[in-house]
Amino acid sequence: MAADGSAPSAWFTQVANALFRDSGLTFRAKGIFGFLSTHVTGWRVTVADLVGAGPDGRDAVRAGVSELERFGYLVREQVRCDDGTLGGIVYSITDRPALGDAGRGPAAGSPRPCPGRRVGRGPVSRRGSAVG
Repeated sequence: MAADGSAPSAWFTQVANALFRDSGLTFRAKGIFGFLSTHVTGWRVTVADLVGAGPDGRDAVRAGVSELERFGYLVREQVRCDDGTLGGIVYSITDRPALGDAGRGPAAGSPRPCPGRRVGRGPVSRRGSAVG
């Protein structure tokens, strides 16, 4: 246990080597993925937060996030509220690429409550399976 009370697992992040060795990904995208991976499941962040956390501008961060999505390391889920309206967009990350519809999982677009319509609109770091 650290002096600040944090557990040793909070001191490091485990990410599959395959992601960092994927020659199709830019170092920008790998860096964004690594940064997102350092946070706890359910952590909410926007593109503006990512821009504020590093030296890259908005367009560069958006390009990196889009690249992660294109390669299947980031999965977008459009939330549908219980009343049938569309809520926010939730992004999930995985170090095992989720490609095509199989990677989207059954949760994509499934109804959920939208209390106060305040559903996250930026990437949400959820490690593990693509959506889940």
